[in-house]
Amino acid sequence: METTLDRISSTEGRLKVTLTEADYKPEVDKKIKQYSKTAQVKGFRPGMVPKEYIQKLHGKSILVDEVINMVSKTVNDYITTNKLRVVGDPLPDNEAAKDIDWDNQKEFSFEYEIGTASDFSVDLSSIPAIKTYDIQPSEDKVTEAIEDVRKRFGKDTEVEEVEKEDMIFGTLKQESSEFEVKDASIPTGRVAEEAFHIFKGLEKGSSVKFDIQTIFTNAKDLGFATGKTEEEAAALSGEFELTVEKITRTTPLEIGQELFDKALGEGKASNEEEFRTEISKIIKENYARESDYLLDFEVEKTLLDNIHIELPNEFLKKWLFNINEGKFTQEDIEKDFDAFAKGLRMDLIRNEVSAQNDVKLEYNDIVEEVKAEMRNYFGAYSYEGLEEMIDQMARKTLKENKDNAVRRYTDRAYGKKIREFLKANITIEKQSIPVEEFNKIAETVYA
Repeated sequence: METTLDRISSTEGRLKVTLTEADYKPEVDKKIKQYSKTAQVKGFRPGMVPKEYIQKLHGKSILVDEVINMVSKTVNDYITTNKLRVVGDPLPDNEAAKDIDWDNQKEFSFEYEIGTASDFSVDLSSIPAIKTYDIQPSEDKVTEAIEDVRKRFGKDTEVEEVEKEDMIFGTLKQESSEFEVKDASIPTGRVAEEAFHIFKGLEKGSSVKFDIQTIFTNAKDLGFATGKTEEEAAALSGEFELTVEKITRTTPLEIGQELFDKALGEGKASNEEEFRTEISKIIKENYARESDYLLDFEVEKTLLDNIHIELPNEFLKKWLFNINEGKFTQEDIEKDFDAFAKGLRMDLIRNEVSAQNDVKLEYNDIVEEVKAEMRNYFGAYSYEGLEEMIDQMARKTLKENKDNAVRRYTDRAYGKKIREFLKANITIEKQSIPVEEFNKIAETVYA
């Protein structure tokens, strides 16, 4: 057996495997012997079928199977032994394979196109420092949050005429398309400023016509109003008519003990100063999560900017087209390739960091990932025995492994462990800034 790699470039090559009769014949003979002992053939007693008969009936198919299996194993072993940074899968030269004469040939050669990432190293100590942010909510932000809480726990009453922040309920229809939603709801507080005059002063039973795409500034709000998905809402167009059936207005709950208890839970605050302090803590905790997300984003971006990895782009595009078996066109692959290549580079960096530093994933890491998702599901609800129940549910989820749950949660847990390792070993500089400044930074980074 001979295996050779002919490098076409630093990231592409052709791997050739050649088998002689001495390589595959022992296994083929062994399989034929096994068949002769187990085959059920009319006219022969069980276990007494001559090997020559099996050779005649099944010899060719056994030969093909054994040679293909042996070549496949040889390719994988060569990649592992030589520590090739293979990306995608080796692509067999099917045209050459068509010319094989399985009846007469004794020696077989197979060739594969392979793509590899260029050599690279990860030195976390050389990565530039990355900023993270300790976000301080301003007094205005706390006041704004309190007003939102007051409205959330406020009382809804029906009113006769529409004003700003009212909710309008009614039937929304378009005659030209026979579109009709009988339970449409228009939150006027979300209506575009320049479009509010359309609804101002409307009364129950009145109707108004408007261009549907001028009412809200985004498809999400339009989807809420019409009961459609964002995609469906974005596709709506033309003139629609709304017939008003009900108008409700929320009277905010007064600042007092009832509000404190409903918003925070009983006993968490007994006066407005304590309430503001607790609301400020909640805002800070929420933004701490946003800051963590931004830090994860910045860590990946900084690693990608500072670690050069060359990929076999044309090979990968060909591989993506082949494995998707016509589900995507070459144009589709071209359009999304940059994002795919970015993700692939990041996976290579993570795997290198893991290998260099012996980052190991424990079973309990995976269990904790499931439990974190379940805690998020239960939200603020808490009662005695909840943690024990969540632990049991998590372990049961992994044991049953429905919808490939083990793989899904393992991938998440691995990603989290690598992220935490990276953040612990890259220089992180913390800066305290107001919420408003953080929002501007986040907008710039995510743009």
